[in-house]
Formats: sequence, C-alpha cells, structure tokens
Amino acid sequence: MSWSRASARRSCTPPRAATAWSRCMTDSSGEATTPLPSKSVLDEVIEQRRYFHKYPEVSFSEKETSSYLIDRLHEMGLDIKPCPTETGAVAVLETGRPGKTVMLRADIDALPIQEQSGVDFHSSIDGRMHACGHDAHMAIMIGVARTLIDRVADLSGRYVFVFQPAEEIVEGAKAMIAKGLLDKHHPDAVIGLHIVSFLQSGTVISKPGLMWSGSDAFDVSFSGPGGHGGMMGRRGNVLAAQAFFIERLHTVVEGLEHDGVQCHTTVGNISSDGAWNIVPRGVLVQGSVRTFNDSLREQALDRLRDLLRETQSEFEVSSNLDLVHGTVPLMNEPNVTRTVLEVGHELIGDRASLLGRPLTVSDDFAEFLTRIPGCYFMLGAKPEGEAPAAHHSPGFRIDEAALPVGVKVLAGAASRLASQQ
Repeated sequence: MSWSRASARRSCTPPRAATAWSRCMTDSSGEATTPLPSKSVLDEVIEQRRYFHKYPEVSFSEKETSSYLIDRLHEMGLDIKPCPTETGAVAVLETGRPGKTVMLRADIDALPIQEQSGVDFHSSIDGRMHACGHDAHMAIMIGVARTLIDRVADLSGRYVFVFQPAEEIVEGAKAMIAKGLLDKHHPDAVIGLHIVSFLQSGTVISKPGLMWSGSDAFDVSFSGPGGHGGMMGRRGNVLAAQAFFIERLHTVVEGLEHDGVQCHTTVGNISSDGAWNIVPRGVLVQGSVRTFNDSLREQALDRLRDLLRETQSEFEVSSNLDLVHGTVPLMNEPNVTRTVLEVGHELIGDRASLLGRPLTVSDDFAEFLTRIPGCYFMLGAKPEGEAPAAHHSPGFRIDEAALPVGVKVLAGAASRLASQQ
C-alpha cells in the first residue's frame, strides 16, 4: 500500500486572522445606512439565476459563465480586474471615500449530474446541473453589486466582487490565492453565503468560529490478478476487497467527535473494468473524509490506512491511497459574524439566528477565512411542500423567494463592514 505526496500533512486548523479587524469592529458605532435593492434589481436576480441554471459548467471549465459575468459586470459600470485563474471574474467598486475593503465571493461551478428537477428552466447541457445553488449565488452577487452601485453616494470604502471557479473540487479558492488575488486587492474582510435547501426559506444562519468541517477527497485503488467469473474466489478478488473496505469504512470516524458531532466519511463512486463474467484487475473507490481539526483528521486518516492494510491482508490484493484534494474547516471570525447577524436581525428579525453545532459539509471559502477575517452564512431556501431533494442530487430545487433576503443581508453587511473605522 502507498499514498501520494498529496497526503502530506495539511493544516486542518486555520490560523487566527487579522486581530486589527477585531478592534475596529468593536469600536464601531454600526450606524451605516443599510442599502436596499430596488424591484428592478430583485427581478434581475431571479432572471439571472434562471439563466445560469440553464447553462451549467463544471469546475475550471466555466468559460461561458465567466465571459457572461464579465460582460454583465462591465455593463453595470464596475471596474473589471484581471482574474488570476483561467475561469472566474473579479470586479471592483470604488466609492472614492475612506473605508475598509470588503471582498464578496460567489462560487460559479456546477456538478456532473443529469437534472431531473422538473423546473421550466432546466439545464440545457446533458450531464451538467447546478445542483448546489451556485447559480443563485452568482445571481445574488449581481444583485448585491447593483444595489451598492445604486447607493454608492451613501457608501464608503471599496468592494471587491469575486466570482470563484471550482468550489466543487475545493481547488478554486486556493488557486486564486496562490496566483495573487489577495496580494492584489488586500481585502480587510470577506463575506459570502450558501443556499441551503433544507432550512426554512428566507432564514439566515451562521456561527462564529467552527461552522463546517474540513474535507479530504480520496481515491482508493485495489489491484489484483483478475480472472474468470466462474473460477475466481476470495484470493485476489478486488471487488470482494472493495466491498469489505466499504462495509467497514464507517469505523474510520467512529467516536471521532467535536461538539457532539461525529466526523463523517462516505463513498460517492466505484468503477472497474470488469463485466458479468470478468473479475477485474482493478477497482477504484472514490469518497471523502470530513473532520473538524488537525487531531481528528490525523486519527481518521491513520484509521483509513489501517483499514487498507487489513483489506490487503484479507484478500491478498494491493491498494493505493491518493488524497486528491481537500480544504480546511470553515472558521468564521466572531466580530464579522456578529455584524452580519446584526444586519440580518435588522432586516428579518429572529429569522436570522445562530447555528447550534457544526455541520459535516465543506466549502473552500474556508481558505479565504484562514487569511482574512470574515463570515460565511447559510441562506435557507427550502421549497414549499414535501421534503426537498438533497443538494448534489438530480432533483435539487430551491425557493427563489429567499434570494432577496440574500441580496439584502450581503449588501447591508458589506456596507456596514466597509464603513468601520
């Protein structure tokens, strides 16, 4: 058994970012005017969301999406800046008045899923779907930009709108950072949101500190001699080996908890070159491990390697573990989070609230939060009626009535943060 260089230890606990920001947040009066979107802006948000939904593109292939975004942002009068990655977009609004630089981020990639949602504006591209809400994220961000432009005379500071590629493989944020996005724009704070179809529509939920887990995506390959389906037994049978491995995979995270929440692992794909009468020479198992800190991550990965050794011995096969990509846990800065939730309370009352315990989902917005104080929040968009289809499933749907709340809270929080002295 072996594992790739990608499995070298990655920090799972982000460093504290920018203590100076905490002081200025504490000292602020918080009296900035909250900019509200016009009906025209909100109408465009729905129109844009449906457009993006019809034309999904997967990670690092979002060329048409990027071109469309750049054209629209330019039409709005924003200053288009070079994007550090081949796909994505960066635009800036300068108010000409002193204040903080606030970065707002929306992810833009879709998933390799055949849509079965039943919406009239379904995907026009076979095998591609916005099944996690990134179409809504882009549309909301356009609405936020228009709202701030419309109220620019009342604003201070500087706003950087970042449309990030490749969140679904948690590589886009790291690529943008590595290629100079933050060095170029020097943001003082970063904010963003994620649509959530299982939370009440129009709610805003966040959490200071740890909100979401980190993730490690893995490829596990088993190799054996292969053989005839009528003669191959247990020894060297890679399909039997992968079944044994998957059946016991849950033991990798058993008892590994943070704040009463157990770490998580699952398999999303199994592939081989076998057939009904061919036991293959190889099988690939693809999945992920979700953990909350360095110690839990190290324990889970050690157990994963131990399970592979056990599987090798039991079936006399060889195995290989590659950690193909991953991201750190998502840690919100408390003061920025407080400001976001304060704006939320002003706009929607007690529908803005705190998340009780962290979730075992991941997002590479976390990479920005290791370098900039910021807040990521969840925007509930549960459709009316029966239980909604899960994120990352062919039937995924959202309630578009939630999108105006996202525009208002992001625009209000951005203007409040930028006005801090």
